[in-house]
Amino acid sequence: MQNELKLSEDELPLFPLHVVLFPGAILPLHIFEQRYRLMIQFCLDNERPFGVVLIKEGHEVGDPAEPFLVGTSVEIVEVDRLQDGRMNLITLGKYRFEVLDITQYEPYLVGKVSVPDIADVEADEKQQSLAAKASNLYQDYESLLEKLIPGWEKPQDIPSSPSPLSYQIGARLQIPLEETQQLLETLPIDELLTREIEILERENRQLKIRIIAQSN
Repeated sequence: MQNELKLSEDELPLFPLHVVLFPGAILPLHIFEQRYRLMIQFCLDNERPFGVVLIKEGHEVGDPAEPFLVGTSVEIVEVDRLQDGRMNLITLGKYRFEVLDITQYEPYLVGKVSVPDIADVEADEKQQSLAAKASNLYQDYESLLEKLIPGWEKPQDIPSSPSPLSYQIGARLQIPLEETQQLLETLPIDELLTREIEILERENRQLKIRIIAQSN
């Protein structure tokens, strides 16, 4: 049956999860609740994205959860429909957004959103300098994790452009979800890179201590 919900261009169906997603990241999803089957079908029927938001209060299953107000929109790139109506999806993070208002609660959340950083602004000299420093620290971070965690796989490609680099770092950092959410909410790229540099310096120090401790 066709989903007859009508949304304006600045409205986005929202999927609260215990996940912080950045643009460019792949997110597999298993869809089993009826409300999210309806949401995904609406998005497929209307070729619309939906938004992934971290849960602030509540649970993934059951009553509607209260989400954080900055999330990432996703494009559905692959759908595997199961016989009982469940779906397995592969989604791709596209852009960050801020929820200005919740316009629908049932059967699933819909938010009126703004997209503060959708434009691909050319990186300035400051961003390029920050990106170079962040990239060096990030490569060290991945190498340290590879030494500590059996089976850890470093990414094959590390972006050189500030925005994609900052998003990949945010997605790969092994830090608490709340701290990752704070990074997602840091919208200016130079500020995001600055914060990531601070975190990488901290994490690299701690990882080096752990490696020394393991070798003793």
